Amino acid sequence: MRQSTVLLSLLSIALVASCATMFMKIRRDGDAITSMQQLQETTRAHYAKAIQEISTIQDSLNAIAFDDAATMRISNLEAERRLSPTQGDEVLARIAELRAGIQRTRDRIQSLEASLKQSSVQVAALGKLVKQLKENLAAKEQMVAELSGQVDALQTHVTELNTSVEQANTKIAEQSDTLEQRRRELGTVYYAIGTKHDLMKSGVVVAHGGVLGMGKTLGPAGDVDPSHFQAVDTDEDTVIPISGTKGAKAQVVTAQSPRSYSIETVDGKLELRILDPQEFRKVKRLVIVTA
Repeated sequence: MRQSTVLLSLLSIALVASCATMFMKIRRDGDAITSMQQLQETTRAHYAKAIQEISTIQDSLNAIAFDDAATMRISNLEAERRLSPTQGDEVLARIAELRAGIQRTRDRIQSLEASLKQSSVQVAALGKLVKQLKENLAAKEQMVAELSGQVDALQTHVTELNTSVEQANTKIAEQSDTLEQRRRELGTVYYAIGTKHDLMKSGVVVAHGGVLGMGKTLGPAGDVDPSHFQAVDTDEDTVIPISGTKGAKAQVVTAQSPRSYSIETVDGKLELRILDPQEFRKVKRLVIVTA
């Protein structure tokens, strides 16, 4: 009887110990399951956040759009001339805006990668999505680089064109000055007006022919001081005033064609009117003797 009691006691103790062990195991398993569930929830939350961030970054990449600026090409002279300084500044500002958008996207991708490492969310699908984002970003960067190169080349070409135009304008201006100078030379006549006495005294005219001082005729001297003459552009001025009182007379003693001019009295004063400038200026010096 006593042995049965002892045996029963030992069995009871063993049963209690077994139950306690089982209880501890069940409790540990429950804690493990709870921890696993929490980890799953955390992982799911990180995964969802990562997916949302990837979607946002992709939207940002899509927003980095290349409009007409991306299609610029050095095509023809007219297109290059249309690139005014203001338009050039707009294109450069657009490129700067694209670069800023690319930099923001790069920063977000780097932040996403750091977040995934910290959260230990290592999912192959996420890795592929991040890789695709990087590839899209690299493609955008390449397009911006090509666009910048095109703009630089275009601006250089426009600068060269502007230089060529300036040189051409300078040459045209020089040619115009030369032509104008030549026109003035062809159109200018130098005249002297005065009495017989004054003109002979200044050496503008000399007397020719005659006998014993009688019957001499006046004619222009060969070598005369240019300061005694005045210039008139016959393309612009066709009237030469002649000083003299009412009833005075005037005579042209140089070889201008009589048909190329006329001497008239206007408002009581004599004036020479040039009727045919081209014919008149064939003789470059005009001498008028008044009396």
